[in-house]
Amino acid sequence: MRIPVAILLCFLSIITLVLEWFTLGLSLSLLAYGIILYHTFKTVGLNSVLFLFMILFGLYGYSVPISVFFDADIGWHRVAKLRTWQKVDDTLFSFLISNQLALFATSFLYLVFVRERIMRIPDNASQKGRANYFRFAIIAGILSSLSEALNFVRAGGFTTLLQGKAFYQGAINDLVLNIPYEGFFYISIALFGLFFGTIKNSNDKYFTYLPPFFLSIFFVLFINLVIGERGTLLVAMVVFFLAYTIKRRITRINFSYALLIFILYVCFNALTLLREKSVEYKGISNFLETYEDRLYRLMNPANTEFGSPALNYRIFIDKKPDNYNYKLGQTYTEISTAFIPRYIYPNKPIGIIYEFRNQYFPERKEMGSTAGTGFSSLMEAYMNFWYFGPFFIYLIFLFFLIYIESRKGRNQLFIDLLYLVLFNVFLIFSRSASQYILYTLFLYLGQIIVVILVYKVLPKRMFKISKAIDA
Repeated sequence: MRIPVAILLCFLSIITLVLEWFTLGLSLSLLAYGIILYHTFKTVGLNSVLFLFMILFGLYGYSVPISVFFDADIGWHRVAKLRTWQKVDDTLFSFLISNQLALFATSFLYLVFVRERIMRIPDNASQKGRANYFRFAIIAGILSSLSEALNFVRAGGFTTLLQGKAFYQGAINDLVLNIPYEGFFYISIALFGLFFGTIKNSNDKYFTYLPPFFLSIFFVLFINLVIGERGTLLVAMVVFFLAYTIKRRITRINFSYALLIFILYVCFNALTLLREKSVEYKGISNFLETYEDRLYRLMNPANTEFGSPALNYRIFIDKKPDNYNYKLGQTYTEISTAFIPRYIYPNKPIGIIYEFRNQYFPERKEMGSTAGTGFSSLMEAYMNFWYFGPFFIYLIFLFFLIYIESRKGRNQLFIDLLYLVLFNVFLIFSRSASQYILYTLFLYLGQIIVVILVYKVLPKRMFKISKAIDA
């Protein structure tokens, strides 16, 4: 009965938000979301992409409305972009309505598909350690390090690296045909996690297989640690956790899990501060004492990237002309030219991300960057189909996610690998345009094929370390 109740609450929350009853509408919205989140947890477990997506859906969808309700500081500097940013206004109601329509679509899919019988991992899904998983992981790891090493050398090496994250990543992005290493990196992590979870002997785990794997991805780890790129490292940790536990459902939250998540959250927020040139680290006690207020402020998700989709959506609604021409699906076809470089196709139309940036963040256009602007899947859906958009786009997207979730852990390597690496796609869904999401999806598929082809052409005697598994 949980999901029918959630559907009713979603419907009632949409009505109250249309009537502009903020407190009641937000309360009903959160109650519906809480029921769906609990059902997700009990059915597929916390070690699932579906559950993590629903957590992210809540952070992106509710962090700003809740902060406004409690009159929390969510960046007074943003008032320059939206006069009512810290207040309840038409733009906030519109954002919540779109968010609830997306949740409404989700609840219908849950009613039909997210059941224990459909989501159950078969009892015969256990598997022995497979040498090819480890071999694929090493190959993908080496490809990721080689890709990043080539980009590093072409961008200027240590001279560029020491200029900081923004400067280094800008130099990489300016390269003609830069090689995206993230896909190979996540593929390597996923494969090693699948393999690592099958090894029972501790000596084999930590002394035979771990050192060569870390050696294969060393350069990627080194670069990301130096520039303070927390996102890539966090995604890698989650992908490994999902791969390592893919044969079971975790439906109990131990205190150790909660403590670990809290520590990681604080550490990554501290890393965000340390990336700023004005922040100096002179010991942990001095750091906490000096930057306590700024660190405390970052603990509110609305002051991180989780607040960007709401900001973009509300700015768009605030400045949208009355005679706005809805795009009717046009932005979802931009993937057709995404892989064509502009020097080959000089008249290539600008994507919706750049169109939005040029109109609403002109200062970023002058800098030649989209960093700091982000995007919003809810906004893109609204741009195309008005309020019908969030319902139908999330209906299609969640159907794909739920289907992949139902097929994991069944000894189908391609499905498991696709499921794991696409966590990053599901992670960015709420704050990215469809072109980038589909581009990332096709890129990962291509990189999976590259790893397989490289494995096929390499002589198998190169993988002597996996001889024990073959035996």
